[in-house]
Amino acid sequence: MILKDNSPYSSTSENLEEFLSLQNVANRTLSELTDECGNNLLIYPYSFEECEDKIGNQPLMSLQANWKETQCTKVHLTTGNLVGFIGVNGHSVSIQSRFVQHTGEDFFLHYMLQKVLYLNLFRMPHETSDEAVFDFLLYLFPKFLNEALAQGVYKEYQRNTYNDANVRGVIDISRQIKCNLPFNGRIAYRTREFSLDNQVTELIRHTLEYICTTRFGRALLESDTQTRDNVSQIRTATPNYHRQDRENVIRHNLKIIPHPYFTHYAPLQKLCLRILRHEKIKYGQQENPIHGILFDAAYLWEEYLATILTKQGFTHPNNKKGTGRIYLAKGHKFPRYLDFFRKSDGTIVDAKYKMTTEKREDVHQLITYMYRLRGKQGILIHPTLQAHAITRHSLRGYGEDDNAELETYLFHIPQQAADYPDFVSKMAVSEELLRKHLQSNKP
Repeated sequence: MILKDNSPYSSTSENLEEFLSLQNVANRTLSELTDECGNNLLIYPYSFEECEDKIGNQPLMSLQANWKETQCTKVHLTTGNLVGFIGVNGHSVSIQSRFVQHTGEDFFLHYMLQKVLYLNLFRMPHETSDEAVFDFLLYLFPKFLNEALAQGVYKEYQRNTYNDANVRGVIDISRQIKCNLPFNGRIAYRTREFSLDNQVTELIRHTLEYICTTRFGRALLESDTQTRDNVSQIRTATPNYHRQDRENVIRHNLKIIPHPYFTHYAPLQKLCLRILRHEKIKYGQQENPIHGILFDAAYLWEEYLATILTKQGFTHPNNKKGTGRIYLAKGHKFPRYLDFFRKSDGTIVDAKYKMTTEKREDVHQLITYMYRLRGKQGILIHPTLQAHAITRHSLRGYGEDDNAELETYLFHIPQQAADYPDFVSKMAVSEELLRKHLQSNKP
């Protein structure tokens, strides 16, 4: 079954059973469906981090069934902001972006993922099989690895035992009597010391070695200099790696323990566990299995725009983690989360994953941000199936010269692409138009 995000559907007599199979995931919040709640469904980024904007309270999709006595006659389904692949009761469902007119390959989703995850691979999986779901897990690995290693190689205290003449810990009397009588010049002792070779780094090492055995695995880990360097660091830090220890390492990492400094390692641990346990998840026996990987399309759109706007001098607060928020009143009252702002010219940009953005709440939201930051220009950027276009509105009563402006920018998503490389080249044209527009607004 192929669906579009944020779209309504009604069943027919031919596909009624497929619609009914979605009852296990419909009308349930994302927090109920993630792997922490016992299912095998990953939702990026919610499954890996706490999201400040309460995405976990949103439903995956809503479903209403019409019944005539004990017979279901029709099902009405409405999808949400999530795109990707999901398997329910033996049925495979692909949720594509509604900014793709056809129902073939969703180039737009793959392109955003490639940009947001900083992948240099030109081939992305487009099929909707279980193998494609696993491919997406692998594609997340370099980003999570690089974010974690940016905080340094994970280290923790470990207890070690020694028996030599260089005493640097607590003497172990029982071992000393057992091993060193009569006295032979050695002392049995134990220490508690920092170690880079621990259960967490071993888990990462097992994951990257496993990825190397998959299709495109080596190319993925060698796609850029940063990833290659971080893979080398992990291998250097884990000299005790042995393939036969994998199950034991997985068992020791099943409980994710948050660290006050190495905060990016918890998401990486979750991903490593899911990759290493993929075969067990895929073929495991359970009732009403739910598995797959879904992406928050609105989040991807915002993060994709960040790859363009941050190079144009814009600041991009991390709304998902609640950093960079602004307050409308003193005393940290009325917090608000804006997407992008540029202090040099007072430009504020709001990323909207919507067909239209000039609705009352969208306009009021952006004007509020402009008032708070004394911005002279507010831009609503949203994708469109139509041609690139810009609409401007001069705002009344703002500033001494009444020179503030609100703008709607339609970012064209190519629809007629022969293949993925052709789509990439056409997206580059849309990106260049946006860059030139933002540069022309600089003071």
